[in-house]
Amino acid sequence: MERAALAALDDVASGRVRIRYGAPVSQVWSGEDGVEVAVGDPPDVTLGADVLVGADGIHSGVRAQVFGPEEEYLRPLGMRAAAFIVTEPVLNARFRNRFVLTDSIDRMAGLYSLRSDEVAAFMVYRDATDAPGHQRSGSPRERLRREFAGLGHAVDRLLELCPEHPYDDVVAQVVMPGWQRGRTVLVGDACGAVSLLAGQGGSLAIAGAALLGDFLGPVASPDGISAALAEFERRWQPVVEEAQAAGRRTASSFLPSNRTQRLLRRWIIRATHLPGIDRLVARQIVGRIAK
Repeated sequence: MERAALAALDDVASGRVRIRYGAPVSQVWSGEDGVEVAVGDPPDVTLGADVLVGADGIHSGVRAQVFGPEEEYLRPLGMRAAAFIVTEPVLNARFRNRFVLTDSIDRMAGLYSLRSDEVAAFMVYRDATDAPGHQRSGSPRERLRREFAGLGHAVDRLLELCPEHPYDDVVAQVVMPGWQRGRTVLVGDACGAVSLLAGQGGSLAIAGAALLGDFLGPVASPDGISAALAEFERRWQPVVEEAQAAGRRTASSFLPSNRTQRLLRRWIIRATHLPGIDRLVARQIVGRIAK
């Protein structure tokens, strides 16, 4: 997705778009004439603009600066997800052209081969941080090795190769009453994370950003910016809310907590091979926007 976005800049006149990596937003000031942003940690430059678009993910710094603390909007779904990529020619050849998931309780590991000798690992497990007396100890790598040990040779091999700092984060949604404030607007996971359970985060982020561009593009003066942002929110928020509702419905069955739930999930997976049933299951998982 990043490569595609950068490639799209080939059609833009030189100098119109500036890209700066490793430059978090540290402070935002909004006014009637626009918005100013302090960039860097510590801040080393201040930028001015007509509109600030916060597209910085589920732990959005722009959202925290303009709308308030993350705790007000983050809705955890009771689990964590981890992912990493390792070089492993043997597993790559063994599972080529397949996506493999473990049939396990309270934890699930998946893997699939990439085009090179690499293997991508995907792991989901219960988040017990709210349990009485629980303390999250060790590094993310140590925690994954502790949580997923014993799920078979392939998983143990992935754990052995796990990098020191894999992706490991809470599975959650972001629920907000509004996405715009002054000259600031949020898009993607920053305002409407649907969680991996809905499985449409990337698509919704791209489609939402494109729709925002459609509304802002024709604006000829600063006076029309607020109306354009409000119309974007009105049109797009119901779509995101539908996907979030589907994700919440899936949460209860995504990670079986006992043998009965695991058996039920097996039946559902097998039923997807029947004509017509596959569409019913897909609609239950991703909602009406899958049509």
